[in-house]
Order: sequence, then structure tokens, then C-alpha cells
Amino acid sequence: MSNRPTSLAFGATSLVDAPVSFSRERVPSSAAATSNSDFRNQSNTGSLDAFADDAEASLNLAISAAYRQVFGNVQPMESERLLSAESRLRNGDINVREFVRALATSEFYRSRYFESVAPHRAIELNFKHLLGRPPVDEAEVSHHIALLATEGFDAEVASYVDSDEYRDTFGDDTVPYVRSFNSNAGQPQNSFNKIAALEQNFAGSDTAKGLRSKLLGSLANGQRINISMPSHAYRTGAAAAGGAAPSGNARFTPVKRASSDGGDSAPFRGDLYTGFGVGQRQQEVFERCAGDTPDQIAGLIRASYRQVMGNPHLMESERVLTAESKFAEGFLSTREFVRAIAQSAEYRRRFFEANAPYRFIELTFKHLLGRAPSSQAEVGEHLDRLAVHGYEAEINSLIDCSEYQQQFGENTVPFARLATEAGRAQVNFNRALSLAQGYAASDTVQDASSLVQSLATNAAPANWNTTTKRINRVAVASGGSDATTKRFRIVVQAQPAGGRQRTPNASYLVSGNDISSQLGYIHRRGGRIVSITEVS
Repeated sequence: MSNRPTSLAFGATSLVDAPVSFSRERVPSSAAATSNSDFRNQSNTGSLDAFADDAEASLNLAISAAYRQVFGNVQPMESERLLSAESRLRNGDINVREFVRALATSEFYRSRYFESVAPHRAIELNFKHLLGRPPVDEAEVSHHIALLATEGFDAEVASYVDSDEYRDTFGDDTVPYVRSFNSNAGQPQNSFNKIAALEQNFAGSDTAKGLRSKLLGSLANGQRINISMPSHAYRTGAAAAGGAAPSGNARFTPVKRASSDGGDSAPFRGDLYTGFGVGQRQQEVFERCAGDTPDQIAGLIRASYRQVMGNPHLMESERVLTAESKFAEGFLSTREFVRAIAQSAEYRRRFFEANAPYRFIELTFKHLLGRAPSSQAEVGEHLDRLAVHGYEAEINSLIDCSEYQQQFGENTVPFARLATEAGRAQVNFNRALSLAQGYAASDTVQDASSLVQSLATNAAPANWNTTTKRINRVAVASGGSDATTKRFRIVVQAQPAGGRQRTPNASYLVSGNDISSQLGYIHRRGGRIVSITEVS
């Protein structure tokens, strides 16, 4: 323990000492190696470590190592394993490289390392999982972000697995492994610092280390990235002050962790966009298909009401029951059912008669096209149509337009289009967030426009000029996706004389876990709540 390498504190360790390889087709020892990968495959094929003495043990170790490396040390449940790909590898139908490709293009990997993280974070994790190193510079990251945007997720994965670097380093039979803890030829010295920032610890998973990039500032500014002791480590003395790691016989004291540091103690959330109030970047799509069961049709109806009516609670008398019946029996397509809801008396009452015209237009864009208006000219065009041709003509102009047909067709319920699309300005993302207001909010609680200034001046919305935090309608800092880790200040007026607080105006500072019980106490004592403000 006394001579254990300091780099182990940064996660520079593995379950086995050597790279893990497996192949059903061994290369004869007499064959000449024509490349580094051939030589590596000849020397490693079938021999994984000192304890793997048969083909079955080698196969199981290779599969385990592949899951651990590609899935970022996240152990899948039995139902989440790629049993078909495992079987094909076992039968010799595919090699280790194709098995790695199958893991990286699986829904398990996609949901955790593409849909749930920022694009820069997705790219740096792809480098770590598939090439075993961090990206060299911002240009390399930008190239892969452009590839991801133009050709898609599968092409992005293929760019790593089919690269010359992958073939020269791992070949067809070796499982990728983290290799930047050693000084490899051709890699800059700061690769160690970068991989230490990505790896952080041996036991933690990549889903528990936060959703934001660890290298963005370093790569974008060309600055070195300093190595700090991982947050999981126990340290004291010099190590606590940023010095060298203590030896194995040192006395350790635990480091106090913050629940918001993105480390292992922070719960994994479904998507970074939860903090923006939109649930997730890739919205769930509801589409009518042949053979749908009554329960599935009922789900489509609920999804249609939620989208078109702006997340309402509808009483029985407010629903369009005739259109529901026709839709369930197949006489109406999803598009025509959406039209029936948008032209109903209830929609008209909630969003046309009760709101300013500008607010009505931006809400119809949100409800029927899944986006915010893109310009003042677009809003002006629809305002003119509304004034000249009337309410129904305005609704029909959105549902019958080519954009609706291309995005949703006849059978898909409209949904929020948050992902980047060709031809749409980046500021429209902020405008969409301004209209979202929160996953549990209702569009009926606000009657004034959210975008009139933004569109008139071609600027970001005032309440969404940045996407680092959410500012709600009363300008209180809010938007944390996990309220239990926040603290709130409750200002109370008219506290009774016999209450715990002797001043007529009281202020309570409570955690998110205790806010419900504190509100109950205030109400029982006859207090009147003036405001609730998030403070941290």
C-alpha cells in the first residue's frame, strides 16, 4: 500500500491488469504481424488474465469488461442487457468490435449519454467509452458535434468504432479501455489531466458525475485543466489543501459532500432539460397506429388534450365528447381530432376570449406547431388573418400548413419541438422555454404575452435571456429539478400574538423537505403567507 501509484486516487485502475480480448478465430502463431493491431491481437487473443483459462471464462470476462467500459460503469439490469448481441458474440457471428458498436448504439446508451446530457458532455463521454481517451482540443469536439447534428447518433458512434485509431489501438478483438493514464505516443501530456477529470473514481458511474461537460472550459479557452482530488476521496493534511495524495497508511477523514456537486450522492435525473421545466429534450411522441387497443386510444386522447389545451384539468362538460367518440371509432384522424379540440368552445373561451391577441397567437403556435413564433412578421401575418377571416380560419391555417404535415402528419399528436432544427434560429430555443413555464404549469394562468418584446426587438426573452437558471413569472430564482435540496424563505404577515414569532411580520428559512409541514404550521396559527422565495 505504501508504494501504490498516486494516480489510483484518480480512478486509474481496472478489474484486470491487461487489456481484455476475445476471439473465436485465433490467429496462428506462425502468421506474420503486419500492424500493431495484428501483433496485439496475436498476443492477447483468448488470454485475458491469469484466472481466465478457458474460452467460456474469456467470453464472460470480455462481455463484462465491454459493459463496464461502454456503459460508463453503469450495471444494466437483466432486461436491459443486449442478450441477442451477446449470443451472436458467443456464436462467433460478430467480433468484440461489433459487440461494442451494438452497446454504444443501444437504447440504454442513447438514453443515458445522448438524450440526458449536454452535447459537449455526450462527445467527451463517447471519446472516453469508445477510444479510451479524452478529446484533444475543441476542434475535435466541434467536428463530432457537427457530425452528430448532420448525420445522427449512429453515424457519430460509427465514427469512433470504424476509425483507424480504434483499429490500430484495439483491433477487432480487444475491449476498449482507458489508456490516457499512461504516456502514449502521440498524446499530449495534458491528456492525463483530462482523463482524470472524466474518470474521477473507479467505483462511480458516468451517470452520477453530472450532466454538464467536464472539459468545456479547458478545451474552449485552451487552458490547462488542473487536477484536483476526486470528491469521493478521503484526505487530510496536505492532500486536503491540494497537495499529493497521502500514503496508504495515512489517517483519513471523510470530505463533506454537497448534494448539488453532480457527484455520486446526487440522484440521476432523466434529463438535463428537467431543470428548464420541459421534462426532457426528446419529447415523447404519441402516434395512432393500426390495431391500437382502447387503452392506447385513451392515452392518445389524454395526450391530445394535454398538448392542445395547455396542460389543463378538464371537467366532463368541457371535453369534446363527440369528437372523442369519432376518433376512437376511426372516423377522425389525429389531426382532425386536434382540429376539433382547437376549434372547441372551451379552447376559444380559455385562449381567445380571455387573452390578448398576441398571447393567443403565441399559444396557438405552441399548442399546434410545438414551437414559438420565429419573428414579428410571422405573428403579424396571423394577427391579420385573425382580424380579417376570423378564429376558425386562424386555427385551420396552422393545422393545414405544410409545416404541420411534415412534422406530425395525420396520426401524430403535436409535441414540443425543442431539438435544433435546420433553418430555426437558436433564440427560438429560449422562446420555447419562455412559453413552457414549467412541466406542471397551465397555459391558462397567464393572459399577457411572453414574447412581444423578444419578437419586436429580435432578442432573447427577458425572462429567458440565459439558460443557466429559470426565472419564473414573479421573478423569483427558481427552476431546480430537485426542490428537496433547495432552501426557501417564507414571509408571513399577521402572525397571532400567541404564536412562536412575537413580531407581526415573520420570516422562516426552511428546506424543501420541510416546506409542506412549515406551511401547515403557519396556516394552523392563522398566519398569512406574503411570499415564498428560493434562496439556494
